Amino acid sequence: MTITTRDDARAAYHRRAIRRRLRASLRDTWVLLREFRVGLVIFTVALLLGAISFQALWNQTYPDNSMRFIEALFQTSALTLMQPTLDFPQEWYLDIYYFLMPLLGVIALATGLADFLPLLFNRRSRHSQWEAAVASTFNDHIIIIGLGHLGIRVVRELVILDEDIVVIEIHEDSPRFVEVREYDIPVITGDARNVDILDAAGIDRAAAVIIATNNDLANLQIASRIRETNRSIRIVMRMFDDQFAEAMADRFEVSAVMSASMMAAPAFAGAAAGTEIVQTFKVGDQVLAMGRVEVQPCSRLDGAAVGSVEDTLDISIVLLQSGDAVDQSPNDDVVLHSGDVIAVVAGLPQIKDLARNWNRPCRDEQ
Repeated sequence: MTITTRDDARAAYHRRAIRRRLRASLRDTWVLLREFRVGLVIFTVALLLGAISFQALWNQTYPDNSMRFIEALFQTSALTLMQPTLDFPQEWYLDIYYFLMPLLGVIALATGLADFLPLLFNRRSRHSQWEAAVASTFNDHIIIIGLGHLGIRVVRELVILDEDIVVIEIHEDSPRFVEVREYDIPVITGDARNVDILDAAGIDRAAAVIIATNNDLANLQIASRIRETNRSIRIVMRMFDDQFAEAMADRFEVSAVMSASMMAAPAFAGAAAGTEIVQTFKVGDQVLAMGRVEVQPCSRLDGAAVGSVEDTLDISIVLLQSGDAVDQSPNDDVVLHSGDVIAVVAGLPQIKDLARNWNRPCRDEQ
């Protein structure tokens, strides 16, 4: 069995880039059409009525040279673009079309296309109203509130997972906007404590929201506003105060509260114990960690079976890399060798025991 590494995931994202760009372009075009739907409908109706009346008058005047509707539509369209393909007819009531249809075309160009084309070809310079229009086409997306150091990292991870994302950021001059818009992610600028801003991001249609600002009080206020609008949405919230985070999780029906200090502490402790902590997560009241361990020569791990290590230390070895081969969930009878890399999931004391007592190289035992 193989496992998808971060590099594999990023490569997969780049392979999906064309599809994502095409999907974004189609979404943008749909928004453009919707934004100008009134003008387009009026212009289309006027063009059809003009073609119908032109055909009827032409066929009445020239029964021996009758015109089909599709021909009449083509002729009126050509007149609208001021590119007539027929000479002036002899009747005055047909001559009117040679002046009326170009006038209609000029009005349409002046009121619609002048705005349509810049928006269509200059997608990087849109304002918040346009970003909200794009966001309104999303469903089951993830909203990220706060584009700080944590927020931008979450965006990158969700992009790798090919999730639809809408970002809310209070600062209009954030330097991270450039990167976010490279992913064709709409950004709503404003305070997420404002219900109108949440509505613009599609809070009623979103699958989840990640509150990642640096202000605990603001995060709680945002969570409260979200719950007033959408009772079922999944909320993941960042908090700096551990006890405050636990107390507020139930109060605001927050699905997950991530304390920066709580999540970072095991990583610091693991590094001091000689283990690279890849990730920490909380299950109930217990904080677990995933550690990366390289088997040292002549250590107790060198030559030990996976099952015996797991049973003795009460850990789970979830991945084994031996050379270029990667084995997810290796069997109990697989023997570890010097140079192998294992990923283990356990509490920090167990990982410490693994690093200090089981993985000391020969020189540490002399």
